[in-house]
Amino acid sequence: MRRTGWLSLLLTLVLAGCYGSGLIPDPTDDDDATDDDDLAPDDDDTVPTFDCTTAPTEPDGDRVMPGARGYHGLAIDAEGRILGSDLSALIRSTYQGDWDVFLPSSAAYEQMVFLPGGDLVISSANTGDLQRVTPDGGTSVIASGLWAYGVVLGPDGLVWTAGNYQLSRVNPTTGDVSPVTSWFHDDEPHSLGFSPAGDRLYVGTISAGWESPLYVVELGAEFEALGPPEVLAADVGGGWQDGIAVDICGTLYVPDYWSSALHRVEPDGSHEVFLDWSDDESMYGHGVIWGTGVGGWRQDAVYLPMPYGGMRVQEVIIGVPSSRWEGEAIGAR
Repeated sequence: MRRTGWLSLLLTLVLAGCYGSGLIPDPTDDDDATDDDDLAPDDDDTVPTFDCTTAPTEPDGDRVMPGARGYHGLAIDAEGRILGSDLSALIRSTYQGDWDVFLPSSAAYEQMVFLPGGDLVISSANTGDLQRVTPDGGTSVIASGLWAYGVVLGPDGLVWTAGNYQLSRVNPTTGDVSPVTSWFHDDEPHSLGFSPAGDRLYVGTISAGWESPLYVVELGAEFEALGPPEVLAADVGGGWQDGIAVDICGTLYVPDYWSSALHRVEPDGSHEVFLDWSDDESMYGHGVIWGTGVGGWRQDAVYLPMPYGGMRVQEVIIGVPSSRWEGEAIGAR
């Protein structure tokens, strides 16, 4: 037994030397992570960082994802499967393209989001209800009559919705609905996104005119509105902003229907076209979510449902992690 102990100690020391020399990859160190996992913190990093001054101004690539389907909304579960509707069912797909039917349903669903416990919250375009779907496919109504399009999970743990000239916070447990703030503009609120600090709510709209204003609501310590919605940028696209994705640097990515483009918007309201779909309108993204880093879904990429392209899903590599990335942004705007 003593000899075995010494051999074990010797082997440990030899392996430690090899790990340190780089001859053998250390299985406890993820410095050699694959390209699509390079935003994960390494063992010797206390806090991972991203330099916002290096953020790209155009995509690092895009492609249609095999197997995945999406109408107006998408959500990625804890096992790394993306869910979306093809108007005949809720389809669940892996990053590699293996898919199955999660929930047979001919209902038209708007946007959706997973709760921390694994239940899916989804807005029905048929009934106007905000619904809960359990992991085994059971459904129930959380709140009725919202007619929401935009559905996101807020930094307060509540579900925030936009649609029908309302901005609302919904308690997914009790079903209680409270207004975020009064909406008095002609443009209808349609999509939502939060700043990295959770102190600003961004609101995309359906425009009553030819151009679509993007609004901002300043939030307090309890995520209450500190004032009415104010125009952040008056002309982001042509009048139909279907989603908002915010990165760790505070930059917004907004797909707009009428301009058939993905717009890149800074917190000060300045903006430019990030990706132009106008040569192929079937590629237009009708919503947008971030990848989670689980199952291959990249933390520095967004995923967009494309109802005019056969309910497909497009991956667009932004090159910057999302606002909920567990790291530090250097030089954030």
